[in-house]
Amino acid sequence: MKRFTSRLSARRTGFAIGGLALLFIIGCAQPADDTAGTADTARTASVKVEEIPITTSSEAARKLFDEGQHLLDVGRGVKAREKFQAAIAEDPGFARAHYNQSNSALSFKEFQECLDTAAEHLEGVSDGERLMVEINRTFLTNDTDQGVALATELVEKYPNSPRAKLVLAGMMGVQNDNEGARASFEAALALEPKAPGALFGLANNYLFGEPKDFVKAESWARKMIDAYPDEAKGYESLGDIKRAQNDLEGALAAYSQATEADPNLELAQHKKGHVNSFLGNIADARASYDAAIDLAPPESKAGYAVYRAFTHIHAGDVAAAVDELEGLVDDVEAMGTPADQVKGFQVFALTSAANAALHAGFLDKAAAIVEQRNGLQMAIAEEVGTEDGKRLQEANCHVWEGLVAAYQGNADAAAEHAEKISMLVEGDENPRKMEPVHWVLGMSALVAGDAAKATEHLRQANHANNMYIRYQLARAEAEAGNAEEAKKLFNEVASFNFNSIGFALVGRDAKERAGG
Repeated sequence: MKRFTSRLSARRTGFAIGGLALLFIIGCAQPADDTAGTADTARTASVKVEEIPITTSSEAARKLFDEGQHLLDVGRGVKAREKFQAAIAEDPGFARAHYNQSNSALSFKEFQECLDTAAEHLEGVSDGERLMVEINRTFLTNDTDQGVALATELVEKYPNSPRAKLVLAGMMGVQNDNEGARASFEAALALEPKAPGALFGLANNYLFGEPKDFVKAESWARKMIDAYPDEAKGYESLGDIKRAQNDLEGALAAYSQATEADPNLELAQHKKGHVNSFLGNIADARASYDAAIDLAPPESKAGYAVYRAFTHIHAGDVAAAVDELEGLVDDVEAMGTPADQVKGFQVFALTSAANAALHAGFLDKAAAIVEQRNGLQMAIAEEVGTEDGKRLQEANCHVWEGLVAAYQGNADAAAEHAEKISMLVEGDENPRKMEPVHWVLGMSALVAGDAAKATEHLRQANHANNMYIRYQLARAEAEAGNAEEAKKLFNEVASFNFNSIGFALVGRDAKERAGG
């Protein structure tokens, strides 16, 4: 599934279940070296691929579905969603199309509604399709253990299905089991050597998943380009990897190749904005973001505008970024954003503004922003309407209230919010459910000057994926006297080169602290 976008969907929905759609379209596996993948493919070349049946009586719907599946596999979620919606128009009872629309959903409400509709049309579908719907529904209850168990059952039921292995890899990725995910995607490629979801996913998993391997990531991106030379997303992926390798000029060149291959690929323009921000070319960065916004469909414009505001931070003016982010709240609807996505984008903008205000010490402003943010977050929960949805949204609100208390130096209030988060997720079968609790408690300890306690908690927070938390962990390690470990962490943050509010806030300082 996808992060309601790529790394993204929490940013589009403001919801805390992270990772939804791309998990099922983006893989995470690769052999130990380039020759191993060829050997695996040769070994299983005689195995007959037996895919999970796709149940529809409409040839037109099936054709649209297949087009959408390819788009989803290469990371073109918005266009894929349009294809799935068109397939559903041809066959309203097409459960698999409703399921796939959930994988490209642009809001949590849409995600749930797609799954509810799919569940209404399961009579007569294959066992695999039924399992896939059940797997996605585990995100509604934060039960990722059950999701992995169901995905494992799917692979056991369809051992020669590349799609089943992609689904399992996605669920493993949710739990940060990147080695398992990579193995599952290797298995998918052994059955279907050009499977775009696996090729694209391998590049991304080695790029972002621990342990990272940028050489392997680039190898898989180039295999994607070789397999699909007319697909601009391959060059975009290569640009991402060049950024990770700290080759920013190489990244710009790759993104330019992507825009040459597809002049309408707004995400490549958007990423040129990122790179120009890192290079200090602020005017060029804003121009690139503006170009992306102009090209983008209404579903994406507001998200790109949030990143444009980060240019002020890269230029050293956090206050201007906070002002622009707050102003976006009133602009989201005017950008043509679909009604069911407006609140999600507003939450994304306000979450970014709150993080920036907290980091810069604008604590009164941060508290007011969090209050507005959380009101919108709970309004989303009411629209979703389920008890689990409300519970998880409430937990997310306590994270930000807890962080405000932590930065204010109110350790008792921070601990109370941490306890409320813990109680709200207590029954969830998710091994990562306590990460937000440790973030709040870790920041509270760091502000209080208790470096040892801060290190203990931040090590259990989401420092593996969140560079802002990794930076705070590095600070804690430095203050605890662990200079070598701190320098290592600062260096990892400094060389990350992937834009977010957190990286914009700390990337430059991390580089200085790392001695770069």
